[in-house]
Amino acid sequence: MKVRMEMDENLPEEEIVIHCRELSDEIVMLQRQIAEAIHGKMKLHVAKGETAYFLDLDEVLFLETNDTKVAVHTKEQIYETKQRLYELEELLPGSFVRVSKSSIINVNTIRSIRKNITGASEVEFIDSNKKTFVSRNYFKPLMSKIEEKRLKR
Repeated sequence: MKVRMEMDENLPEEEIVIHCRELSDEIVMLQRQIAEAIHGKMKLHVAKGETAYFLDLDEVLFLETNDTKVAVHTKEQIYETKQRLYELEELLPGSFVRVSKSSIINVNTIRSIRKNITGASEVEFIDSNKKTFVSRNYFKPLMSKIEEKRLKR
């Protein structure tokens, strides 16, 4: 595999293009790593009362919808965002995973998962006493994402 950089002062924005003969696992992993590096600098626009905040994604433990609002949970605070959960699911990097119809969690912030075979499993977060639940249908994809993250390290 060759890596090449071309500089062009006339480009309106930076662009990364991967040329490949076929879509291999290595290429998919490279694309995912580039996307996560780019999104790692992404900020999430939220509000609390009349004040707007711009959160680093690594501050976010989980997001959950209740009625028409999406709550964004950090270790100590709860903010709101106007974006819908399905929109956030598309925008957020690979460290965020849907765990129920109403929740997305940041797998990098998980401390423990208490598995419940008959119902929803309980997730606890690092340095926080907040908890959320993983629906049975989403448990296997969550564990796959955690295993994928573990193997990268």
